[in-house]
Amino acid sequence: MAKLVKTSFELAQEQVAAGSLKAPSVSYGAKAVDYFGYQLAVHHFNLKLMAKGMTFRGIKFSGIKKYYGLKGRSAKDCLPQFEAIQAEYKSRFDVVKAQA
Repeated sequence: MAKLVKTSFELAQEQVAAGSLKAPSVSYGAKAVDYFGYQLAVHHFNLKLMAKGMTFRGIKFSGIKKYYGLKGRSAKDCLPQFEAIQAEYKSRFDVVKAQA
């Protein structure tokens, strides 16, 4: 069955690809870094610590959960879903990078 509702993360990627949204620039030294890859890495770090019981100022689990469309009551429940999203994004990014 096809997915009918897109998450905010998927919509943001489409809008950046279409040119209707400009993603912030992220760099590591003089090297540019993919914004969505950076965002996934930061949120993965946060979710892993939230799954262990830590909290963050300014970052809410419910915000991450809603942005990626995760289902579950806790960060521990949502972490495998998030890691699947991250792996899928990385595989798509690697294909695009190889074609360039």
